[in-house]
Amino acid sequence: MLRGSLIVLGCLLSLVTCQKDASKTAALLELQRKSSTGVIELNTQLFEEFVVGKSRPYSLIVVADSKNMRNQGKLQLGAVLSEYGLAARTLAKEHEGKKSAGQVFFTTVEFSNSKDLFGRLGIKSLPWMGRISPSMPISKDGAVRLKGDDLVQDSLPYPWSAETIAGFVEDKTGVKAGEIKRTSFLHSSLMPFITLGFVGGAAFVGYHLYHLPLMRNVYLYMLGALVVWWFSVSGGMFNIIRGVPLVGYDSRTRQAMLFMSGQGQLGAEGFIMGTLYSSFGLAAAGLVSLVPRMKDKQSQRVVGYGLLFVMLLAYRFVVSNHHWKTGLTTHWYFF
Repeated sequence: MLRGSLIVLGCLLSLVTCQKDASKTAALLELQRKSSTGVIELNTQLFEEFVVGKSRPYSLIVVADSKNMRNQGKLQLGAVLSEYGLAARTLAKEHEGKKSAGQVFFTTVEFSNSKDLFGRLGIKSLPWMGRISPSMPISKDGAVRLKGDDLVQDSLPYPWSAETIAGFVEDKTGVKAGEIKRTSFLHSSLMPFITLGFVGGAAFVGYHLYHLPLMRNVYLYMLGALVVWWFSVSGGMFNIIRGVPLVGYDSRTRQAMLFMSGQGQLGAEGFIMGTLYSSFGLAAAGLVSLVPRMKDKQSQRVVGYGLLFVMLLAYRFVVSNHHWKTGLTTHWYFF
């Protein structure tokens, strides 16, 4: 009699637990549907409700987030969160209406809203992504100690793409996210018409620009060539192709200098040197092409010596600045 009662009691407890787990899964699915990104942002209340416990019928993928760090260039946290949301929506759509729905949920923990969760999860730096397994016991106020296998390792290429995140989820949970489909403007049905309109508009504008008297002005192209030359020798092309250097070396103090974004020191120095180069080049061009065409000998001498003085002055400034910055000495063979 007692044994039968224990069996019935065990069945009732098991039934209650299953119903409780099912209600938790249904609540998380509802939160997932309400989220525009397919990602649930955890706070302390939601963490206590859906994560704390001896076990849970689902796995949770957690990514650490910080609003203040999303636009940091090298961290690329905003791009990672966008890819994370794409992986979350793809997995949810793949398993929608199936028995496998609700086995994995994508979540985030935002620093300014849930500093206590950062501490409990042991998040010390960004980026950070881990998995809370269904069988992992988590106490109410205790620390969550994830195993090394449940954390994203440095071997994964960063910034994480949606495919990388989906591969991590499949490897840890066995749940496939399906094919990652990225929405592209190029795949739009209106793309052929837009392309045709753009080509036609460009041809129309180009035809009328070609027949403008201004476009046949030689001095306009001369000015454009000088601007391109000045911009190139000022270091603008270098910065566009290779990027602004982060660290420089000061030979005077023998110390490395960190160039913070927004200071503009390298840009100002580059524009000054570019102006000196351009001044030297223009003076040399005037000495070769302008002075010989002057009919008055006295004017030729004055303008010629003036241009020579400008060339010498520009050259002297360039050499002085080079010595000031690098410590290298220029040998003067004629002075």
